Amino acid sequence: MATCTILGWLLKYSFYGIDFTDESSYLVWISNPFIYSTSVTQFGFVYYPLYIILGGDIAELRQANIILTFVLGWGLAYTYLVALSPELKRGRLGLHVTAAGLATSSLILFDTWLATPSYNSLALQSLMVAAIGLLLADKGISVKSLVGWTTIGIGGWLAFMAKPSTAVALAVGMLVCLLVSRKFSFRLFLLAAATAMGLLLLSALLIDGSVSSFARRLQLGVDFARLIGGGHTVNQILRIDNFRLRTPGQLAILSILVAALVAIWGSLSEKPKGAIVSVSVSFGFFAVTALLALGQVHKTAGLGEFEGLLIFGVVLAAALTGFIFGGPKPLKSISAAQWATAILFLGMPHIYAFGTNRNYWENGAWACIFWVLAGITLLRPVVRGRRSWSFALPLALATQMVTAILLQTGLEQPQRQTQPLRLNETNLEIGPHRSALVLSAGYAAYIADAVAAAQSSGFKFGTPVIDLSGQSPGILYAIGAESIGQAWTIGGYPGSLKLAKAALEHVACEKVAAAWILFEPGGPRSIPVELMSSLGAAFPEAYQQAGTWRTAAGAGGYDARRTQELYKPTAPSEAMSACQAIRAKEMK
Repeated sequence: MATCTILGWLLKYSFYGIDFTDESSYLVWISNPFIYSTSVTQFGFVYYPLYIILGGDIAELRQANIILTFVLGWGLAYTYLVALSPELKRGRLGLHVTAAGLATSSLILFDTWLATPSYNSLALQSLMVAAIGLLLADKGISVKSLVGWTTIGIGGWLAFMAKPSTAVALAVGMLVCLLVSRKFSFRLFLLAAATAMGLLLLSALLIDGSVSSFARRLQLGVDFARLIGGGHTVNQILRIDNFRLRTPGQLAILSILVAALVAIWGSLSEKPKGAIVSVSVSFGFFAVTALLALGQVHKTAGLGEFEGLLIFGVVLAAALTGFIFGGPKPLKSISAAQWATAILFLGMPHIYAFGTNRNYWENGAWACIFWVLAGITLLRPVVRGRRSWSFALPLALATQMVTAILLQTGLEQPQRQTQPLRLNETNLEIGPHRSALVLSAGYAAYIADAVAAAQSSGFKFGTPVIDLSGQSPGILYAIGAESIGQAWTIGGYPGSLKLAKAALEHVACEKVAAAWILFEPGGPRSIPVELMSSLGAAFPEAYQQAGTWRTAAGAGGYDARRTQELYKPTAPSEAMSACQAIRAKEMK
């Protein structure tokens, strides 16, 4: 019931809200990834078939991403519980329900309400795929083992397509784990490597037509990351981050730990009093989840940027349960392979976060399902004695409660949106596929004004646009523009101008000259207009203002409303000639 309630909650709100920056750039990327000649992450190409199948519907894309993430989490949790208790012959229902409950922790990925498929979701999904493969793989040759090694290769390929830095860290972690657990086989390792390389080769051919062109894409992506100055260089990503939990966060973790231990004690007790205690505490976990998911509680936890670490209340409860109830020597019943897997799972959230410019603990919490499963490892001696996973249902319910608490923050404080999603009341169809969303009145008016201004000026779907506002991929997607150069021409960084110029230098002069301009005078992230002169276009002299509108308060994360202007070129042939002359001169 709790699992279905959480899923229904998220699927319902898939129709609500939109972020004009990060999330919108994901939509732009997925909708037409082939127009960009450079990228480090290839998530747009992976999710492009899904975009086509779902007809570009934003809500359905979010729902598909939520369901896919949960299903993979459920598959991983189930496979791991089976691996911990291969001798289990009864209690299969408890096994499935426990696995499903633990799998809800994978949905913490959406605690900022960026549910549209992205490199973040693909990275987590790839790690779960690779981990399932690891659990199935063995040194011997069997159908199960062959499936496992092949799945490892698929997971590695997906990780590379999401974030090459994560793929590198995953490869190291998996290799060490396989060696320590004595599962390593050189022949089967070649199978996994061949699977990953074969899929990568196929991707290169489908995306760029050749391996050399694909390698150039990646190299340019790395070079562009250095240009912007956003903290993605090798020296900046090789770091050890710290975290600091405030006192309320520490007390919350302690409370979950104690409550979960009491509930498990009761479930393991053979006395009626213990059963009553276990059911009572477990019902408390369920009640919190249900009240949050059904919209009866609107307050957020307010535990700060590291509130994702709240899941450690469950992790520690699982670990202590093994020590307390696992018999006189609980650690001896855990094999070397299981220890190696648990240690790898403890590091998986950092493998997931590796390469980001955010704090690794804060970002890694989105992959906290691996922390949960690492803690579950110490339940091995308990389940061996009980021969059932039913005693762990309180842990599953506690996991669901933590998941609901963290998701509540995302739905009440969605990233760069001004109000809780439940307060959105304005229905609007946006984008080239007329996706129906429920937005705040301010955001809906902002989009509607921009679309009306563009249409009245003769703007047509697919027209190229250069975004000088530095923060409006959402508006470009809404009016059906082709965002050239980058999916998000991002402003506000030291190298934003250099990056925009470098990206547009890889766009044909014909398209640059024909492009309309989205301009935000004095905007906090605006790209300097000198960008246009470096491309051979005289802005605003050679352009005509086609429309103007006001942004919504909160759009892009800024409270002040600003004016945005849309310009169309009046002398595209002259701009094209000037662009070609500049490029010819640079080649000499």
